[in-house]
Amino acid sequence: MPHPPADDALLDRVQRTSFTYFRKECNPANGLVVDSTHPDTPASIAAVGFALSCYPVAVERGWMPRAEALARTTSLSTRSRLCWRWRTTAAGSSGGSCAPARRS
Repeated sequence: MPHPPADDALLDRVQRTSFTYFRKECNPANGLVVDSTHPDTPASIAAVGFALSCYPVAVERGWMPRAEALARTTSLSTRSRLCWRWRTTAAGSSGGSCAPARRS
């Protein structure tokens, strides 16, 4: 059974808002995404994973050009190692005590 139009509009708004977070909080130079909007938050593999999963949806819905989604994805895979839990978004560095994430 199809959703009523009001439900579809609400779902679209929630999805678009969620995507906007990942687009805004991603460092396009290295693909890292901060874990929250709190100051001095490092990037996390979880946030990066959510961003990677939202890019195809954003392209399909016309919220992001395919070229931008591809560039963000390949910048992560070519400039960062994926065997980490927390990293700073500016330099992609990691360590026992992470430095604050800096958004570009």
